[in-house]
Amino acid sequence: MGLGAWRYDSLRPDLNDCCFMNFLCAHHWSWRPLLALTATLALAGCSSLDVPRADNYPASDQKKARAVHHWDVLADDVAGRIADKIRQWPPGEYPIHVSTVSDASFNQGFRKLLSTRLLDRGVALSTQPSGVQLVVETQVVQHPAPTMNLNRAPMPVTRLALGIAVARDLVHAPPAAASVAGSLGAMALLADATSYLTEGGASGGPTRTEVLITTSLENADRYLARTADVYYIEDADAVLYQAKEPTPPAQPVPLKSWRVVAPTNTNTVVPLTPY
Repeated sequence: MGLGAWRYDSLRPDLNDCCFMNFLCAHHWSWRPLLALTATLALAGCSSLDVPRADNYPASDQKKARAVHHWDVLADDVAGRIADKIRQWPPGEYPIHVSTVSDASFNQGFRKLLSTRLLDRGVALSTQPSGVQLVVETQVVQHPAPTMNLNRAPMPVTRLALGIAVARDLVHAPPAAASVAGSLGAMALLADATSYLTEGGASGGPTRTEVLITTSLENADRYLARTADVYYIEDADAVLYQAKEPTPPAQPVPLKSWRVVAPTNTNTVVPLTPY
C-alpha cells in the first residue's frame, strides 16, 4: 500500500483509525517513536523559563548617512529647529558660538554646514566663545550582535544584472526557456519587494553601526534647546564620527657629547674622544 492509499473519511471515524493503523503496520511503523517524540515536545514546552517573551517594536524607518550631502540635510533641519526655538529673541542681541566636542571629521564638517544654514536663517553667530553656545556632539554605537542581512548582496537582485539577463532571455530564447526566465524574473522582483519592505530602500539595508548626533544650545549651566538624531552608517564609515587618534610624540634623537683632551706632547695630535 502506497502513501496515497490511506485517506481520511469524515463519515467513519472508526474506519479512519483502522485504516491509519493498517497504514502504519504496512510501512513497519511503530507507535513508540511517535510517543517519544510527543513526550519530548511536551517536555520542551514545559521547560521554558517563565520570563516575558521577546516582542519586536512596530515597524519604523531610520535614515542612513552615506554622503556629505546627508550631513547638509541634517544641518539644515537642525538650523530650522534652532531658529524656531529662538525666534522670540531680540535680533542680534545674543550671538551664538557653534562648537564641537571632538575633532572628528563629521564634527568639523557639520559645524561648518550648520553655521551656514543658521546664517541663511538670519541667526547671529559669533566667531569667539560667547554667552550662548551651540555644541555639536556625536556618539558612535556599534552593536556586536549580527543581523540577518549581513550576507545579503549589496544591491537588490533585479536592479542590474538579473533584470538585463532576464529581458535578453525573454527576447532571444525559445518559449520554454523564456517561461523559465520569466519565472526567475518574477521571483527576483518578489525578493526585491520583500527586501524593500523589511530593510528599506537604502542600499545594503540596516547596519550594526549607528550614530547619535546631538546639538545643545547652552547658556552657562542651562540647556536652552536640544536636538537629537539617529542615523545608520556603514561600519567602515564609523571613523568619520570618532575623535582622531592623537599623534604619538616623535622619538628623541640620541645626542653624543664630546670632550676635548689637551695633548701631552706638542708633536702628537690627540683626536676628540666621545664619552
